Amino acid sequence: MIIELDKLRQVPCNKWLRLFEDGKLNVQKAFEDYGVQYAWLYKNSDYDLIAWEIENECFNWWKDSWLLAYCCPDNLNPELFNWYEDSWAVAEHCAEHFDKDLFNWEGYSHYVVKHCPEHFDPKLYNWKDFSWVVEKYCPELLHLKPKKI
Repeated sequence: MIIELDKLRQVPCNKWLRLFEDGKLNVQKAFEDYGVQYAWLYKNSDYDLIAWEIENECFNWWKDSWLLAYCCPDNLNPELFNWYEDSWAVAEHCAEHFDKDLFNWEGYSHYVVKHCPEHFDPKLYNWKDFSWVVEKYCPELLHLKPKKI
């Protein structure tokens, strides 16, 4: 995807500005060569690079799924999303895409309590590691903690 300097809301730092030729930049190639800056691009332009990468089958679902939740949740595909590593981002940024059956409760239960307690499930919650988060953010849920058998 080619982006144009004059269509950005903010001029990038000099490191990135030098990459533009005649006011244009192949942003996908630049991200591959110099590191991804999706959040900056989404904040400072109307370009939807992730949608373009998905359409062109070059989006890295395993490595960059969290960016979907952060930048463009409407593009989130639950079948391709990296739930194991990036469940936290769904809870924090786009709870409307929350799926309790795909969510990584073991690693990221505390994000549910902090960001979308409406999806809290006491049977799936990682009480061992994150009881303190319930106590701090949603103490009214403590009574749902399963009893030891």
